[in-house]
Amino acid sequence: MSVPFIPTPADTQAAQLQLQQLQRTPATGRLAGLLEDLLQQLAAGKAVQVLTLDREISTQQAAELLNVSRPYLVKLIEEGQFPHRKVGPRRRLYLEDVLAYKAGLDAQRQAALQALADDLQDLESD
Repeated sequence: MSVPFIPTPADTQAAQLQLQQLQRTPATGRLAGLLEDLLQQLAAGKAVQVLTLDREISTQQAAELLNVSRPYLVKLIEEGQFPHRKVGPRRRLYLEDVLAYKAGLDAQRQAALQALADDLQDLESD
């Protein structure tokens, strides 16, 4: 499923009720956290999109996950940034590797943002 789900007001109200119910009888584990996050987004009236992915994904799927162009991703693959295997003429990447790369990018962005915020705070204190 990759089609965005845009909630109606009735969907938003139902999500709020389900979220309240989940919070009264808290479940544990990663799945419970995922469901709670999903319900919070729906309760706020936001559209959500759930993707199902195999353990191996195509270069197009990986590019979409990373929010980059497919040619740029192919360049990264050719530079050795991603382990892959070929199925005929096509490259297949492991989802775990793509998500780890994405987490690394997110961490770099967060560190750069924090450094920028620290510099700004230093400038304001001078």
